[in-house]
Amino acid sequence: MEDESTGYRPVFNDTVRTIIYVAGLVASVVGLAFMMFGDAQVGGFISTAAGFLASGFGVAYNPIRMNS
Repeated sequence: MEDESTGYRPVFNDTVRTIIYVAGLVASVVGLAFMMFGDAQVGGFISTAAGFLASGFGVAYNPIRMNS
């Protein structure tokens, strides 16, 4: 949905972003569990990948998209 005050429209709709955020949250918890009870390197990788996934699909400020 477009923000009427700025004219910004996210690339992905709310449903897709919500699914990705929930998947990222679950992956972060799994990564934390691996860090605490398993291999810390694997847990760190899972947590980092979850963060990249969530940020990649998140709402990012992009001035080029606002001008079009």
